[in-house]
Amino acid sequence: MASYLILDGYNVIGGITRYRTAATGGLDESRELLINDALKAAGWTGSDIVIIFDAHRSSEPLREELRAGGAVRLVFSGPGQSADDVIERLLPRLSGAVTLYTADFALQRAALARGAVRATPREFQALLNELPAVTRNPDKPSRSRVSDRLSEKTLEELEEVRRKAEG
Repeated sequence: MASYLILDGYNVIGGITRYRTAATGGLDESRELLINDALKAAGWTGSDIVIIFDAHRSSEPLREELRAGGAVRLVFSGPGQSADDVIERLLPRLSGAVTLYTADFALQRAALARGAVRATPREFQALLNELPAVTRNPDKPSRSRVSDRLSEKTLEELEEVRRKAEG
């Protein structure tokens, strides 16, 4: 069964420091960074990702772009439509597991009412942090370590065992 991660684009950009600091190059740079992160997340999670951007002040009609063969779909709302409007219409049309990333409380409630899981922009950041180091930053060579694949709790338990063995 298909699974979807829906991102309230500008809401996620505003909610994660990584994208706000990228805005020194403008909103376009922040948007592209989010799209690149979504491409990495799609490849790692196997979920289809839809990013909805608010373009209600634009004179262009609603438009969509596909990236990576459709693994990531970008949707720009049309005149007089907010990203929230587009998301609310999209949710009931998706079959499968749906997670919506937004800090907008009203939109979170609408998602829950339609059976979707709600998540905050910080939870999207946490998902990105779980990606393998090579996926997070392919320009920086890294060595794979067992500790990269273990949870914090497991690492703490192993450290406790090590300390008991020493002492």
